[in-house]
Amino acid sequence: MSIDGREMRGRQICEKGTEIERLYEGGYRVASQSGQGFYSVLYSPSGDWWCSCPDHRNRTTKCKHIWAVELSFSLRNEVKAEAEARITKIEPVAVNSCRYCSSGNIVKDGIRHNQSGDIQLYSCLDCKRYFSLNLGFEKMKASPQAITGAMQLYFTGESLRNVQKFLRLQGVNVSHVAVYKWIRKCVQLMEKYLDKITPEVSDTWRADELFVKFRGNMKYVCYFLADRSPDTM
Repeated sequence: MSIDGREMRGRQICEKGTEIERLYEGGYRVASQSGQGFYSVLYSPSGDWWCSCPDHRNRTTKCKHIWAVELSFSLRNEVKAEAEARITKIEPVAVNSCRYCSSGNIVKDGIRHNQSGDIQLYSCLDCKRYFSLNLGFEKMKASPQAITGAMQLYFTGESLRNVQKFLRLQGVNVSHVAVYKWIRKCVQLMEKYLDKITPEVSDTWRADELFVKFRGNMKYVCYFLADRSPDTM
């Protein structure tokens, strides 16, 4: 097989999208094009690739499996760089007005120490009221770390009672009802934020279909994906 032929076969493997499995950093498993087993592709600290296929072992050449992994690795880096470039930068929240009267005549006025940690207090010189800024966690006794950890567990498939048991092991004694209220409050906050986001899509849509088992029965699902707007590519 020529060098160009190996690269072409490697590109075909990569484009299928299901033939390469990343096992760990620098370790991959590539399906044989004959459909008989897999080959291991490893990246050595010296900067060289090694493959278990006969073509590479016998000829010590860059086989189609190494080509496929390199192309997949390069594509993943491109997607990652593009995603990072498109991420909206969130600026730190600056307290410059009173939360009650919106006056800008405010000063820092001590620190409040509680289970959630240290929270900066402010005093308004106009309405004479005190307030703090703890976005999303106001009037919640548990720490932001416990609340966000509970939501992460819940949205990865854990039940409310399992989340409650986990929090107890961390020294946070709350009921499963409290966990539910945390999730409901944070979901409502996210809904308000997401309602302000307008997706940038083009007039081109892609359709696909599949069967999914739902409660023991196979269901037919058809879904549509919008391409990105040409102005953002």
